[in-house]
Amino acid sequence: MSCLKTIVESKNRILITGHINPDGDAIGAGVALLLGLKKSYPDKRVEFVLQDSVPRHIKFLKGTSQIKRLENREIENYELAIFVDSANPERTGRVRDIVDECYIVNIDHHISNTLYGDLNIVKDISSTSELIYDIFENDLKINIDTDMANALYLGIINDTGNFSHSNVTARTFEIASKLLKKGVNNNYIVNNFFKNRTIEKIKLLGEVFTNMIYLREEKLIYYHLTSKKISELGITNEDTEGVVEELLSYSESEISLFMKDEKNGKIKGSLRSKNDIDVNRIASLLNGGGHKKAAGFTTELSVNQIIEKIKESI
Repeated sequence: MSCLKTIVESKNRILITGHINPDGDAIGAGVALLLGLKKSYPDKRVEFVLQDSVPRHIKFLKGTSQIKRLENREIENYELAIFVDSANPERTGRVRDIVDECYIVNIDHHISNTLYGDLNIVKDISSTSELIYDIFENDLKINIDTDMANALYLGIINDTGNFSHSNVTARTFEIASKLLKKGVNNNYIVNNFFKNRTIEKIKLLGEVFTNMIYLREEKLIYYHLTSKKISELGITNEDTEGVVEELLSYSESEISLFMKDEKNGKIKGSLRSKNDIDVNRIASLLNGGGHKKAAGFTTELSVNQIIEKIKESI
């Protein structure tokens, strides 16, 4: 019997959580795990709890209605907390505060993961959802049904940019193929997830493409979304998802940076790269992290200070 299976079978009150401002991978991995554990262990009490709401463009996914906001959770005194897609425990926000007495399992694919769990299942692959698939198949021995398959497939296409990023491997395609055989409707998921923009998001993209700045020598393209512009356009956090990838579509760019003012006065930044530049290393200089070609940070530095720090590190 595997280590994780032994742990799951020894606990009765289980919390699953993911990072703040959850994306398709955090939700896909968490929903699949929730459905899988409930199906395999019907006598256990399992909840998927997040600090933030499920993004509008992910609510179509079956199983998301079972996700609970932190303030609406029903279980007290969890025995086991499973963190998915979270490079450090602080990424889960206030949820971290309710699991101090729990056994912590850390399931993640970020190379910047701090290995904070009592059990760490961390691997540098396409997505946490791909990792959950392997856990189901080789560890927990959970038979994946269509609803679980849809959740895992959503997570994989989120973090691979619909199989366009360099983190895609033969194994990623192999798993995607197996999920399709489980009943996944690729067209339905892709259309609902990627082609479901609000008018605010469309206006934001127009603003970004009009006012982005390109530094030719560094091949860096960036945009700063100010608090004023957020208010003017009625922008939500969901509307800013994917903007950094859109910036990188400029043919001459090697690195893209999208910065957004936070309510606490800090600036949140997202970095992407096309080729060999390691943005995880760059983000680490700003107390952030992620992957070699996709990383993020939050800082008290000004925009000019951020740009200078990045220019120095390229």
